[in-house]
Amino acid sequence: MTKNEMFKLSKDERKLVSKMFWRNQYLMFCTSYTKQQGITYGWLMAPFLQKIYGKDTDDFYVAMGRHLDFFNTAPAMNGFIGALNVSMEEDNKVMKDKGQFFDPTSISALKTALMGPLAGIGDAIYLSVLRVIATGVALGLSEKGSILGPILFLLIVNIPNMLIRWFTTVIGYKAGGQFISDALKSGTFSAITKGAAVLGLIMTGVMTAQFVTFKTTFEAKLSGTTFNLQNVFDSIMPGLLPLAITMICFAYLRKHNKPVTALVVMFLVAVIMTVLGIAG
Repeated sequence: MTKNEMFKLSKDERKLVSKMFWRNQYLMFCTSYTKQQGITYGWLMAPFLQKIYGKDTDDFYVAMGRHLDFFNTAPAMNGFIGALNVSMEEDNKVMKDKGQFFDPTSISALKTALMGPLAGIGDAIYLSVLRVIATGVALGLSEKGSILGPILFLLIVNIPNMLIRWFTTVIGYKAGGQFISDALKSGTFSAITKGAAVLGLIMTGVMTAQFVTFKTTFEAKLSGTTFNLQNVFDSIMPGLLPLAITMICFAYLRKHNKPVTALVVMFLVAVIMTVLGIAG
């Protein structure tokens, strides 16, 4: 696909990209501890899935289930992931209608694999580059009492932000379908899917290590030495307790139990262990 073909949109494609671009602005509107941006991502995908599979069809609800799982990435980079998913859902529908096989788990696998790396890229661009540059320009002018300070701050941050949101959505949709088509024809699709699934599991492990924290504070003096319970766990394996909590919750939720119940139980256990001086 040439550069001109990449950014050339038909009337229907422009309408789709435009709708996704604007809906993507609400990605952070509804977040939760259990799914982060997952609920809003499902809302973002809903009209496109209705158009692909039909409203209130079984295929539509199955597809919605795929896109209501845990999701978390830099909002400005999400256009690429969302557009790629739409493109893959379209391929899934076409191939299913033709009686050909398309592995729908690859849609979730690629989404999970991409959200971590794109979050890192997005945070680097917006938090470490644009925001720093905009702040440096704005502070100098604001100290002099110039109204251009806050105005330029908003422009320097938001103009690149909007451009990246638009063009990543275009690239995700235009290149997405071709990418999947070429992968299927070359026979490398299964390898890509497996690699994406492995990367997704790695990213899940990284997020577990980063966001799940639990340490004991229990200490006792035994035979003139101080016994530290946390040091015992660390000597077995660093991060053992956060991993154990994560796996217990994972096993519990796999049985289709309510996440709220897990949160309430963890809260109560945390309070009891704090009162007893074991943690806190």
